[in-house]
Amino acid sequence: MATPAPAPAPAPTCMEVQITGIRKHSVECITEQDDGALCGARSSCWDNPMQANAWIRAHAGEKGHTKFVKLMEESVNAFSKSVGRPK
Repeated sequence: MATPAPAPAPAPTCMEVQITGIRKHSVECITEQDDGALCGARSSCWDNPMQANAWIRAHAGEKGHTKFVKLMEESVNAFSKSVGRPK
């Protein structure tokens, strides 16, 4: 009885990450208020980080708040890509 041939080894792969959209910038105010709660005010989302900086300056000037978190979102896809066989 003949022995079946072994199945070929799968081709090596690696995970790739591909940016699929435009980076979005926003800001959240994390200044603690008198009652201990965080302000929590959030800006809109913009394609340009300079608009986020302008929002920080305006909110700080209006409310006197001084602590913020800048947030950045970037849409990405992950996919498996063949890297070929070792020689």
